[in-house]
Amino acid sequence: MSKNRYRNKAPYSTLHPDARHWTRKGNSWKQKVGYDTEGEAWEFLNQNPRLKAIGEKPYFCELCSRWHIGRLHK
Repeated sequence: MSKNRYRNKAPYSTLHPDARHWTRKGNSWKQKVGYDTEGEAWEFLNQNPRLKAIGEKPYFCELCSRWHIGRLHK
């Protein structure tokens, strides 16, 4: 098997959207829902106790200056 067999295929891309602002949905990415205030984000989270149980919390996104719900890993 020759190494040149795959020369016409695109190489594996290492470019991915910022995980603070986008979420993975199968093979694609989806923009996270943005809330204007932290109170609105907590209100949504209180209405969805399943998300709260898995450790999701509101956080401020520096990219869009809005609040998102998720888990930040630093």
